[in-house]
Parts: sequence; structure tokens; C-alpha cells
Amino acid sequence: MEDGKSGIFKSCHLKPLEEMNMYRKGFSTASCDILAFRYRDKDGSLENDLKVVLTPYAIGAIDAADILKEAQYHYLAQQKTKTDDFVKSRFITALKTVVINRGMTGSIQFNATGARTNYTLQLYKHGGEDIYTKTAAWRPDGKTVHERLKMVKENKTVKPEVKGIFSEVEKVVVVLEEPFVMLRQNVYGDKLKGNEMYEGFTIDLLNMLAKRLQFKYEIMISPENAYGVNMNGVWTGIVGQIIAGNATLGMGAISITSQREQDIDFSLGIISTGVNILISEPKEKFNMFQFLQPFSLDLWMAIIGASIAVSVIFYILDFRTASRQFTIKSTLWFSMGTLLMKGSEFSPRPISQRILTTGFLFFVLITVSTYTANMAAFLTMKNLEAPIESFEDLAEKDDYRILTVTNSATMKFLETGTKPVYKKLWDRIQERNGLVANSSEGRKLVEKGDHAFLFDYLINSYIEMKYCDTKAVSSPILLQEHGIAMAAGAPFKTLLNIELLKLKESGEILQLRKRWWDNAKECDLDLSSRSSGQVEFDLVHTAGVFIVGAAGLGCSLAFFLFKKFYLVARQNEEQLRKERKFEEKGADSRAEKAISPLFGIHEGKQSTV
Repeated sequence: MEDGKSGIFKSCHLKPLEEMNMYRKGFSTASCDILAFRYRDKDGSLENDLKVVLTPYAIGAIDAADILKEAQYHYLAQQKTKTDDFVKSRFITALKTVVINRGMTGSIQFNATGARTNYTLQLYKHGGEDIYTKTAAWRPDGKTVHERLKMVKENKTVKPEVKGIFSEVEKVVVVLEEPFVMLRQNVYGDKLKGNEMYEGFTIDLLNMLAKRLQFKYEIMISPENAYGVNMNGVWTGIVGQIIAGNATLGMGAISITSQREQDIDFSLGIISTGVNILISEPKEKFNMFQFLQPFSLDLWMAIIGASIAVSVIFYILDFRTASRQFTIKSTLWFSMGTLLMKGSEFSPRPISQRILTTGFLFFVLITVSTYTANMAAFLTMKNLEAPIESFEDLAEKDDYRILTVTNSATMKFLETGTKPVYKKLWDRIQERNGLVANSSEGRKLVEKGDHAFLFDYLINSYIEMKYCDTKAVSSPILLQEHGIAMAAGAPFKTLLNIELLKLKESGEILQLRKRWWDNAKECDLDLSSRSSGQVEFDLVHTAGVFIVGAAGLGCSLAFFLFKKFYLVARQNEEQLRKERKFEEKGADSRAEKAISPLFGIHEGKQSTV
């Protein structure tokens, strides 16, 4: 009740007020200890001018009316016709399914027995010299009284000095995500505890804000390490913890979205981001005959055919001339020498041959110049696999398995995207089970190849700099900003935004980004040359030329040895043939000598008795 003279509340049953309004209206000077529950306004904002103060009964009545309205909506939606009789059990079931995120008394949700769940009552003691002092916190999900009711010890002897925006150690819920929040590696081997366990961009920013605004904090990891998505009216992750009152701030790579802004508040944007694609570093295609690639196979065949045709025509034009110079072998040597810009020792004399030579030389000039220009480009550029440069390119490549983090803003964007390319990507994600728990899991799959990870631009950029087997491609889409999540109507939002602006203006946030992105680069690569694909000339690129030279050398040696052994064999065969003839002639001559004396005795001399 209110004293008509002083206008100060005397009743220990205080109407529900935010602590800031209690300070502005001077209720801290009440003559008795005042106990009050903290409730959130209907629109999530603080009352700047306390003209109408609702009683707890009025607030409960408003929420009850909202619950009945929602239950009636669900009940009528299940009726087949409007004339159906009222079924009490069905209406009670409809009451249990009601979910109201922003009621007058906070988040409203019921379990299977009809009891209200997912809320926290914080009991404060107001009055005296203190603006407010928290005495206890009560949650309905505990099994015992001690688990449900957590009392706060009051130190009456030593009064703590409160200078910052918070009177106690506040919970800050985060998500483990490189390089925003990471587990610290202790080089000394000691086991770290509490806030010392974490490091990263977000941790450094949180330390700066805590120093400027003079508050203490305790870091807690978000359930399932999730940022938060609305699942059938119930928020998960960081957003769910903020709504339930389990944490005061939510920090990390959490994007400011319109859907999240409906149920919680965000600070000003800290750092701009978007969504792009992370793929494995394109592998260079090895082709030892890369020197043939400037021309297609058809063009090579046409060039060879033209050279052979010129050789045949030279032979025909020189066929019946008196001063015949060209044989078919010499004409082939002339055309090949001209094509390779070697020249020839033969010079055609007839006009017809000179005209043909002029035309062929012009053909060789254009062909060699074109080949030289293309060859320079082919040998000084990486022959990479067909790269992905946009989301449209990715949608057309069916051999890639597309990934994204489950229950993230990127997943929600692809799921609700209206453009055909985003719908196609989301269908591919669902078909091949492309939802992963976090970016670390997505990165490991990308390193195996044939995977594309769609996620936050800043996170993908960090992965590209630290893990050299990955590459971030495409211009970012869904341009957003990361912010600090807080309960709707948080009284410290303005002070927090002012300090964030000061950090931006002083360049400290920019320095943090350089520290955790640019200075954390571990890949010994120049990004400009990496993007252009220029490589150092080595043996791999010219292996085909050496192979062709070796093949020519091998053929010449083989032909030489064949000819050598062939001629030796022919000579030996000829020698044997001559020796046989000589032996045959010698045998004939000896036979004649043996027969001659016999004929001489018979004819020249007569025997006597």
C-alpha cells in the first residue's frame, strides 16, 4: 500500500518493478525491507515514466489471458467442425502446448503435467543504503529444495564496493569457435581453471569491456555448443540461455538476426561478417605433356597433315624437272625443318616451288607465334582443378558434399532462402546429411576433399590462414554483424554500446582482428600469388619435353644399332657367300688337275710289255 503523505511504499509486497525504476523513483529509501520479484515488461523495455504500476495479480491475469487465448487457438485448430462439443481433456492438452517467449512474467512453457518450466525467479532485497541486493534465486527444475532455491550469502561485516554496471559476478555464455573462443594451451602443463581456460578474440574483447565497465564475469559454454535457433517456439543455445535468465551476456560469433531480435536484445555490431564457401585447396593436375596443351588434338593433327601435304606437293612439283633436287625423303626433311624453324640446305628454284615455300613459311610463322604465346601462359600458370568461385558454381557441381553447422544462422538462412540456388543447396545438404556440429568438424571433412563448407566468412577466413589444405572462396553473402546478446530491455545496453563505440573509434577492435587473423597466419603463402596461380618453373612442367627428347635419342640409337647389326649381318653373309664360291671354284680346279694325268698317259704314251 502507499502512504498518501510521503508517496513511499510501506507494504512489504512491492509491485513488480525493474531495479532501475526503483532507483529513479526513490524507493530505495523505504522505511522497511522490501522484497520484490524481477519481471520483464510486456514489450521487453523499461518504463521511463512510472505512471501506472500493475499489481502482481494484474500481471498474472494478463499472462493467464494470453495463455487461454493461445490454448483456444490450438484447440479450435483441432476441431473438425465449429459445432463440436467442448472437450475438457482436449483443451487441457492445448493448454500444455502453449509457449510464450515474452510474457509479462517472462518465458512461459509447461511440461507434460501442466507445471510451468524454463524460468528463474530472482529474489531481491531493496531498501536502505543499497539500491538492491540479491538474496536468492529459485528454479523449478531441481529435485530438492536446496537444488531449487539457491540462497546468496550476505556479508554484513564487510560491505563490497560496487562501481560497475553489475553488482555481482555475471554469467557470460559463449560457443567454442576458432578464433573467437578457444581453449588455452598451457605451455607449463598446469591445469587451468575458470576464465583462464579460454582465449580468443571474444575473450580479449570481454576483458576490455570488463575493465572499462568494472564488472566481473564467469564464462560458461552454451549447451550443445550452439548459438541458438528457434525450434517450434523454443530457443536453443546462447539465445535460450539468455531468455531463461541463466546468463547475462551472450558473446562469440553470434550474428544479429531479425528473428533473434524478436526475443532478445543485441548490442551494436562489433565486426562485420557474411557467409562464404570453404573448400579444399585445388590440387594441381600433373600432365607431363603439358607443352601440347596450347593446341587441341585436332589442331596438332591439322598441322602435321599440312606439313605432310606440303612435302608431297614439293615432290610432285619436282618430279619431272631436269634439275631434280628433292626426293620424298628430302621433301619431308624440308617441311619438318621449316616447321621447327631449322631451315633446310635445299633451296627451291622453280617458281611454283618458291610460291609454295612462301605460303608454307607464312603458315609456320603464324603457327609458331601463336604456340609460343599460349605456351608461356600455360607453363607459368597452375593447371588446377576446375575451381568454385560462387554459390552458383557450387550448386552445379554434384560431386561436392555441402556442409553447414546445425542450428546456426547460416542453416536457417539456407533453409528459408527464397532464391533457387539457396533452395538447391539446402536440398543437397539434407540429401547427403550435411549438417555438422561445429566448424572444426566441417573443416576436417573439407580437408579430405569433395566437401564444401558454408559458414561464417570470418571463421572460414581464419581456417584458410591456419590450415593450408583449405581455401575460402566466393564473395560473402548474407552480410551481417556479430553482436553481444542480452535480455530484452537490459538496462545496461546503452552503457555497453557506448564502450563498444569507444573501442571502435580508438582502433582497438581493429587491432584485435589483426592479432587473431592476420598475425595468426601459419600458411607460408603469398595470398596474391596464391590467387593468381603463378608457380615456379620446375622439371614437372617440362618433363614431357625431356621425354620427347629422350624418345628421339632412343629411336636414333635403336635405328643406329639396327642398321649396324643389319649391315654387319649382311656383310658376314656376303663374305660367307664369297667364301663358298671360292671354295667351290678351288674344288673344281683340283678335280681338273687330278683328271689331267690320266688322260695324258692314255693319249701320249703307250705301255710296253
